[in-house]
Amino acid sequence: MSGEREIRIERDGNVGVITLDRPDRLNAYTPDMGDELVDAFRALAGDAAIGAILLTGSGRAFCAGADRAFLDGERGRNGKRIGEEHFISDFAPELFAIPKPVIAAVNGPAVGIGATMLLPLDIRIAGKSALFGFPFARLGLMPGMGSTCLLSAIVGLSRAKEIFLTGATLDSAAALEAGLVSRVVADADLPAAANELARAVAGNDAAAMAEVKRAMAHSMAEELGRAIENEQREARALAQRRAAIRKDQVT
Repeated sequence: MSGEREIRIERDGNVGVITLDRPDRLNAYTPDMGDELVDAFRALAGDAAIGAILLTGSGRAFCAGADRAFLDGERGRNGKRIGEEHFISDFAPELFAIPKPVIAAVNGPAVGIGATMLLPLDIRIAGKSALFGFPFARLGLMPGMGSTCLLSAIVGLSRAKEIFLTGATLDSAAALEAGLVSRVVADADLPAAANELARAVAGNDAAAMAEVKRAMAHSMAEELGRAIENEQREARALAQRRAAIRKDQVT
């Protein structure tokens, strides 16, 4: 796990903490961040001394979405454009199936990929200033990471359609009411509340928690894989239609 530049990984007793660490860019997502997240989750999932994993952001935001430079075609240090890296393309089922509890502490805006990356996790708690943005329809983009399956499972089909089709942004109160988060605390209390929750679950029987997660995820595992395939197919079709329209406009 050497060479991380865009996330931090720490061990707080038996809790592994992953922190998105581009605070000057509101932790905007890049393909390199995605690669680092995959490595971090795999390393902590395989560490016998770790009982739970906590994901959060540094500074004023959790993740303000994809870094615009990379949406405009810039490649990361890994040579990949956004969407070509494993984290977005097909890591969601593996993240969803990690046998250890994975908790998110949402400390400010979580937009686009910053919101969809939360959905495969087990528990989400938020600071009062947290915002959850799903602007894909307004931007002409297809949501990914199996979110067309996962958001419906979390908040219900009708509410998920409303969120996606309107490009909604939910404040912390609306996210709590929808069931997107299980708890909202004062911003200043979020780190302590998240750590307390992570330590509480990390102290439980690891084998039992793994079996509970496996049983609860059983019916969704295949559905999640199909959702990702559908999202990628529809994203390609959407990009092709937009390219055809631009070509017609030029000619």
